[in-house]
Amino acid sequence: MLDSVPFLIASYAAMSAGMSLAVRKVSPAMGPRLRHLFAGAAPLAVLLAIRLEGGPSTTLDALDLFGAGGLLVLGVATSSVVGKFFPTRGVGDNKLPSR
Repeated sequence: MLDSVPFLIASYAAMSAGMSLAVRKVSPAMGPRLRHLFAGAAPLAVLLAIRLEGGPSTTLDALDLFGAGGLLVLGVATSSVVGKFFPTRGVGDNKLPSR
């Protein structure tokens, strides 16, 4: 997809971790499974858009799709690891305690 594979892997993992933390902050009602799936798959849309943006007719090869699947697994795994350190907050955690 892109020329530098280590840069691609590192940036994808960073995007997944950041997306996981953002979803945790913005939507505490979202469960951990859906959060990890969303955070792992959302950066893939950016990468495929960069790949398909090139010209009037662009095709994705089998290696592109295989690499996209690997990045998806990496993103979900990264989000799961981030979820171990920053678990999903419950909806009631944001409320002030009553006396």
